[in-house]
Amino acid sequence: MELFGSISIDVDTLSSIYKGRGCRRKGGYNYLELRQGLENLARFFENYSIQTTLFMVGNDLLVPANHASLHAILQVGHEIANHSMTHPQGFRWLTAEQKEREVTEMGEVCQQVLGVKPVGFRSPGWNIDDSTIPVLVNHQYWYDSSVFPTLLMPFMKFTHWWSMRRQSKEERTTMGQFSYMFAPLQPYRTDTFSLSRAGNGNLIEFPLSVTPFFRIPFFATTLLLSGFDFYKKLYLSIRRSALPIHFQFHLSDFVDYSSPELQEQMPVREKGVYVPQALNVKLQQKWDLFKRMMDLLTSEYQFFTLRDLSKNLFPEVVK
Repeated sequence: MELFGSISIDVDTLSSIYKGRGCRRKGGYNYLELRQGLENLARFFENYSIQTTLFMVGNDLLVPANHASLHAILQVGHEIANHSMTHPQGFRWLTAEQKEREVTEMGEVCQQVLGVKPVGFRSPGWNIDDSTIPVLVNHQYWYDSSVFPTLLMPFMKFTHWWSMRRQSKEERTTMGQFSYMFAPLQPYRTDTFSLSRAGNGNLIEFPLSVTPFFRIPFFATTLLLSGFDFYKKLYLSIRRSALPIHFQFHLSDFVDYSSPELQEQMPVREKGVYVPQALNVKLQQKWDLFKRMMDLLTSEYQFFTLRDLSKNLFPEVVK
């Protein structure tokens, strides 16, 4: 593999993120968001013959109305990975027992509902710490993908903290330890005790893509904020360094939130909650922008699921 990459998608529904807080109306679970998002992303990536890695929240797997969409996405080759059971934003502040419960319960539900054992984990909000390593290793996870090695971490942490200022301390935190800013930019075996250092541990880390040198985030959220021309420059800096690409989306990038059914559960910025850019951009506009980016990426890179990359790059870890 010369130039390779992966696409991962955090399948965060409004229900799993906000749990009714700061929304227009508190109500029951709306399965239309997940169904539309999965159908759209499957159709989008089918055009590129790409299978993605979907980080799912266990509570969303418990909704019977979601099962048909989930089975359909599995049948076309996308990977299901673990994004915790209840999506606690303050994951790294949980006790060891709480962390283990969040990881194991999602894995058990995934096996029961879909017949799949997840081998990868991503913490909600990339909000992880080194104490999660033994939890994942003890439950035979192959990889983690929670490290976001950007030098903009302090700014991103502050922005989230300020936008969520009316929420609890746990909801205001995001991202992980500051040491992760300086983690390797390529997939690596972690140190036994640190997610930010390469070593001979029994866990693989797939960091999200950032540019070399200035480590500017290279993912869908800032693509929506900055536009294609700026992102093309970021891509070229990554390409010149021959770095692999791990491009991250969210479920909201593939959903049209203008429908009345979803408007009811939309978060309201005035209520002191963070409102992602993707919720305020029309689906066709998102689709067109993502298509331009994917046309560029796939012209030179070949994409794999994180499960398949684990097998190909680190066979000594995958057993």
